[in-house]
Amino acid sequence: MTPEILKQRLQALSTGTRAEITDLTGTQDHYQALVVSPAFEGKMMIDQHRMVMAMVQAEIDSGEVHALTLKTYTPEHFNRLNSSIVK
Repeated sequence: MTPEILKQRLQALSTGTRAEITDLTGTQDHYQALVVSPAFEGKMMIDQHRMVMAMVQAEIDSGEVHALTLKTYTPEHFNRLNSSIVK
């Protein structure tokens, strides 16, 4: 799975979802994903991660994706976090 395909898959979570993908090893099977989505509103982090992992479960099961590190945020949380970093 290429980084671009993974990004497109994760952004299909809901309208307004943004994803940034980093290939951690250059082998296209160890990724870090930053996902900002309104679909995460009201959900605990573990539930957010389960939502994302479900979208690539087939690739994880097949070994095509060996590792996926996640950072998930609602848009409000992401904006608040970024505004506090800038200050």
